[in-house]
Amino acid sequence: MGRMTVVGQPFPAGLRRALGLVLVAGLCVAAVTVYQDAPDLPRSARAPSLAPSPATSASAGGPSVSPTPTTSAQPMRTTPPSTSKSLPKGPGTTQPGILLMASPLRDGSFDIAEIVKLSDATSSVRLSPPNLALAGDRFAHARPVANQVQVSADNQPVLVPGGRVSRQIDIALLEPAKRIELRYKLSGITIRSIPSQAGRALTAISPLVKGEPGDLPVVAMVSGSTVLNIQCPARSLNKQACLDGHPPLVRVDGKLPWNKAVIVVQFDLP
Repeated sequence: MGRMTVVGQPFPAGLRRALGLVLVAGLCVAAVTVYQDAPDLPRSARAPSLAPSPATSASAGGPSVSPTPTTSAQPMRTTPPSTSKSLPKGPGTTQPGILLMASPLRDGSFDIAEIVKLSDATSSVRLSPPNLALAGDRFAHARPVANQVQVSADNQPVLVPGGRVSRQIDIALLEPAKRIELRYKLSGITIRSIPSQAGRALTAISPLVKGEPGDLPVVAMVSGSTVLNIQCPARSLNKQACLDGHPPLVRVDGKLPWNKAVIVVQFDLP
């Protein structure tokens, strides 16, 4: 008898593999359909961001960075630290007059905020360095200069050429205003107190705004833990010692008329 050759054996095995693949594909399609139609089924978590965290940056060799707080940013302070919480009622705020707030800096200059409230609107403002003649001969060689001068009139910014006032200047306003606010650094007004303890100094301060009525009331406040005393040289001799309060926030006792609003501050340099 001749040899029998089997030729049909491979065909059923290949058919079974094909049917298996079709069945798996059908099950996958059915699963996807059920997943899409069932919104209550849990979804996988979103992939994490690829941006490096501060801790990852530090471990990679960079400088250590503290996590950024999530609280909203605080506005920048526009008045000396000890007076930023609230402004006193009176001249410069609720009544016509000037509120002058000063704070000593490490180099002996003073950071000054000046708020002017007028009875009638003005179309220009005159600025001039303090006239220290009333402060006495000891300030005869002082050369006061206001730098980094910022001015606003009824909340509208006013351009001061170069941000510097070293001589008298008149600045026209775009619109008449009753309220003028200034912020500046006053230098060239500090001298050593001689004879006295080492590091003790004197500073003479007066408003930068000029050309106002001579009897316009001025209230002066000085903040700083190194402030020791305030003198009002234009007053009578028995009233020249005019400090009221205790450091770090003191003020001039009473009000000064604008044409005599010069104070001498005694303080310790750092």
